[in-house]
Amino acid sequence: MALLVPVMGFAQTNNSVNSLLQFLKGDGAFERWYMEVFTQLDTDIQSNAIAASMLGRTIGGLGALMYLGYLGFQMQEGARPWEVTPMIRPIIIGMILLHWVSFYQMIQYPLQKLAQPSKDIFLSIEKQANDIRVKRFEKQTQLLEFLIKQKAEEEAKQKELQINEDKGFGDRIIEGMSKLFTPIQEWMIRMDFQFQKLISEVLEAVSLTILRVCTYFIFFIQKIWSYVLIVLGPVAVGLSLIPGFESSFQNWVAKFININLYTFVSYTIINIGQQLIISGYQLEIERYDLLLNNGTVTDLNMLAAYISNNGMIHTVLFPCVAYIVTGIGVLMTRPLQTPSFLREVRES
Repeated sequence: MALLVPVMGFAQTNNSVNSLLQFLKGDGAFERWYMEVFTQLDTDIQSNAIAASMLGRTIGGLGALMYLGYLGFQMQEGARPWEVTPMIRPIIIGMILLHWVSFYQMIQYPLQKLAQPSKDIFLSIEKQANDIRVKRFEKQTQLLEFLIKQKAEEEAKQKELQINEDKGFGDRIIEGMSKLFTPIQEWMIRMDFQFQKLISEVLEAVSLTILRVCTYFIFFIQKIWSYVLIVLGPVAVGLSLIPGFESSFQNWVAKFININLYTFVSYTIINIGQQLIISGYQLEIERYDLLLNNGTVTDLNMLAAYISNNGMIHTVLFPCVAYIVTGIGVLMTRPLQTPSFLREVRES
């Protein structure tokens, strides 16, 4: 039934068309709810970070105390000279564990500020893309309505002539019969043309789903890893005092920076992809403008060629390709953030 809604009469204002489009396909290629969900998730992570990381901080704190005790015992026994330098590291790590939330937020803050301009650009481009999407939807419905009414009128007239020839009724009896048959023919044409409309809607729905799944998946993975690193980070920090695990602290910092760069990289890719999506919308609108002038078809021959060659399916491919390319690009966020890739970039 949802697929039939766009063709069920559109004497509507721009606001009603926008509301209908949001109801059917969401409020944009990237829906607003996912932004709000992930923002709330960040807030929840920060509010629960102290309690969730308590076990890790306890383990790390015990490791720091044991390391300090081991150093003190060696100095007291004369196994190593009295010096302050070896004790600086466990003391600093102990301070980090005591102020764990402030420490990871200190690392996270500049990365969040780095991503903020990309977020702002995304919101601006998304509004622009949605305005063009509404215009595209209006063009689609105008073309479809004109097509249905035009073809229904022609078939109703042919039906009237056929009745006139077959039945031989007088002029007064058959006068106005076309008006009687026009609504019936309109309904039949809707059902016939709906197959082409259905295919185009399915193509767009699949492409849009691919885009959204890829985007939401990357942000979902980022939030999961961020939470895991925040909760288990104190363990890695504490283990760095144990021989053989000295690099665990540096590895944690590198991974935490890496995972928090996802936001910047993802939004940058999305913003580039949004330009492709807007171009796809505009290319489709240009095709409709060749057929429509103020909601009326100006060239019936071109319209006939458009219909006979499944034009609606071909025109919808422009934004569909942009959706899929953008989705694949967003999935590249993780490979772009791997240490091997970053190492290759530095070496080049």
